[in-house]
Amino acid sequence: MHLQMTSNGDIYSFGILLLEVMTGKKPRDDIFNEDLSLHKFASTSFPDQVIDIIDASVIVEQSIEAKAKKMEECLISIIQIGVSCSMDSPPQRMSIEDVVHELQHILDVLRHN
Repeated sequence: MHLQMTSNGDIYSFGILLLEVMTGKKPRDDIFNEDLSLHKFASTSFPDQVIDIIDASVIVEQSIEAKAKKMEECLISIIQIGVSCSMDSPPQRMSIEDVVHELQHILDVLRHN
């Protein structure tokens, strides 16, 4: 209650929100306990199993393999942003400038599909 609001807290919240949207899971879902959090769930899947944790409603069917590969790379990048933003230690979290830069890069890749 007496904690000061900081941009590091905002970044953490953004990271958790991004992971919620991408995985379809809430931080308080039954699968999460003392040993497993949403952050850990996402970070342990990175990078080889990210597709396995993405909510099916997020993935748009891709008919061309090259487009599917680009989409997979973008999804991995988005999960990486969420994980980087939700690190336990505030100094380890991504800066908002880097978040914006990375999201813009992902958007550029998707636009040039």
